[in-house]
Amino acid sequence: MKKKLNCILLIDDDYGTNLYHKMVIEDADCAHKIIVKSSAIDALEYFKTPFDEENPRPNLVFLDINMPKMTGWEFLEEYKKLSTEQQAENIIVMLSTSSHPDDLKRADENPIIKEYRGKPLSEDILHELVNKYWPSQVEAE
Repeated sequence: MKKKLNCILLIDDDYGTNLYHKMVIEDADCAHKIIVKSSAIDALEYFKTPFDEENPRPNLVFLDINMPKMTGWEFLEEYKKLSTEQQAENIIVMLSTSSHPDDLKRADENPIIKEYRGKPLSEDILHELVNKYWPSQVEAE
């Protein structure tokens, strides 16, 4: 039996980081679909679009902090304004290279952020998060 999420959303402006993280998720085989958005603005648009089979609602969102035009923090301010239906079922994990105490404190104080993890994403982190937030989600292999 293997735990598998319906969809994981990566939000990061760095192409190489997205590519690497997508490969880690594919290797971990813990999601049916992986959506990649290279900006916080594109990610907000994704949440505002009706979810369907092609564009499923993400269960897990990995959000970068430092992005041009709209930072991860600014994304969260706009995300809070979305309807409950648009936000439902999302676990947001801040995934950053920043270990600045202000970022850590800010993430800890933000109820939308469930975890703050350092880059790069690893299979161990993925399995830990899936087991923690979806302990009963199991799929037969």
